[in-house]
Amino acid sequence: MTLFTALYPPRYVVDELAAVLHPGLGLALTKREKWHITLCFHGETADERRFAALEGHEVPELRLRNFGTFRGKVLWAGIAGDLNELARAAGADDTWSAHLTVAYGYRGQAMPEFLSSPWQPSEAVLVSSANGVHTPVARVGLRTSARR
Repeated sequence: MTLFTALYPPRYVVDELAAVLHPGLGLALTKREKWHITLCFHGETADERRFAALEGHEVPELRLRNFGTFRGKVLWAGIAGDLNELARAAGADDTWSAHLTVAYGYRGQAMPEFLSSPWQPSEAVLVSSANGVHTPVARVGLRTSARR
């Protein structure tokens, strides 16, 4: 079992992402209900006080933007919006990079340009992952900024 802190996009953003990742691309997509932005991996234990301290942290407006890869095999959607402060507060180190993993086994398919609708996460979720199953353990509310 491993724990991580995540932000989940709203359904309309997930639907927009799924629409551009059509079957013709030949991708083995991860399950849509697992699509999330990982703020911090914790390992087998998480600092519960640190997680609770995220309560009320301000989050910026976010969008999913274009695609990239890790090791040429893991396909991710990029994030437009600065999550560095929130990720550091969750415990992320300097190697952390905002992304949303969408597929494993990527084989170099050409990807379309993509920019989702904007959203602001209203909560951070502490998630337990075991045998491919993600289970929410705790949630804290986040503060959304006023749109300009």
